[in-house]
Amino acid sequence: MKNKRTLKGFTLVELIVVMAVFGIIMLGALQFLDPVGKMMKGASLQEANSATVDNIKRYFEGTLRYASAVYVHNGDLKEYDADTGQSVVITGTDEKDRQTKAVTNFVESYFRDKADSSNKPIEGQVNVMKIDNDHQGRITESVFNFEAGYTYQDWNAATSNWDITTIEPCTVTNVSMDQPVINDVYYKDYSIFASLGYNTLNPIDDSVEGLPAKVTKDQYFGCVNPVLIKVGEDDTTGEDILAPYTFGKDMFSFTFVTYKNEDGTKKYHDTLADGRQVFGSPYAASNATLALVNINNNFTTYNESLNYRPVRRNGKGNGTIDYTPTTMVDECTAGTPPTKESDGKWDYEEIPVPPPSFYLYDSSNNAGGNNIYIIYTLN
Repeated sequence: MKNKRTLKGFTLVELIVVMAVFGIIMLGALQFLDPVGKMMKGASLQEANSATVDNIKRYFEGTLRYASAVYVHNGDLKEYDADTGQSVVITGTDEKDRQTKAVTNFVESYFRDKADSSNKPIEGQVNVMKIDNDHQGRITESVFNFEAGYTYQDWNAATSNWDITTIEPCTVTNVSMDQPVINDVYYKDYSIFASLGYNTLNPIDDSVEGLPAKVTKDQYFGCVNPVLIKVGEDDTTGEDILAPYTFGKDMFSFTFVTYKNEDGTKKYHDTLADGRQVFGSPYAASNATLALVNINNNFTTYNESLNYRPVRRNGKGNGTIDYTPTTMVDECTAGTPPTKESDGKWDYEEIPVPPPSFYLYDSSNNAGGNNIYIIYTLN
């Protein structure tokens, strides 16, 4: 009689034990892979931030580095209110009208009374770079052509002198509006937020600041804070006195925070009551700094074009020359006006307060929104 072979399999109990062991192993593996996944996500976010900021910095350097004048509007387009001594927001719902007014203020401040080599009011181009923090940090540029305004003196018959000042305003014409300058691919999965100055993101207690509920249990929040540098020592304690880098012509720096989009909306960004910007993880931040070569040169060397303007008059008066406002005065140095004779040299007078080639509207952003406007010219 042949022996029968008995086929024996796993019992139900053995299968349950194997499945339990396998489950424990998988749980351990997931615990190990979870931080690895987070690290990969963080690295991906940092890589996206670096790529975006590198492109922005290259564009900044190519457009702003050699600008002859740069006016920065923090938070919104603003103008100076002489009555209050403060920056106030330029009102209006049409973006082109608001930018045109801001450019007009820029041209009147920087180019008024300046002349070109043909002795005519300067003509040129002004650009408006907009960092639109309200729309994923997209950067656009508008272009305006201008002819500078000028002042001249009319003959006053009652006083027999040139003492009636007339102002011809500048003309500003829009050429293009809000053209994108950074490839849209950088904003497909991420948003960026720009802040003035050289900053870091420091942890912040969400419960103390009353921030919204965390999206995930392990989420944390960071607040944009300026980097502090030593500016001196306390005479009594000997401790270092710290102060933030000051945004300006010498420290023309921006901080860009990159954070992940969720359903096309900004889920990880909030503004505190005091205006500080807070971001929920995951996020990445880096700084872009450049030197304003021409502007720094204007501040360190004497520039005649910044400090002198042509003398202009209108009418003949009691003299022998029939002046027109568009032509600079040409007289000899002897005699008493208006009886001077032409000596073949144009007359100039010093501008009492030379126009600034760098100006910052409201560094603390006490009014307005989140957007940053940079108005500049290469003239």
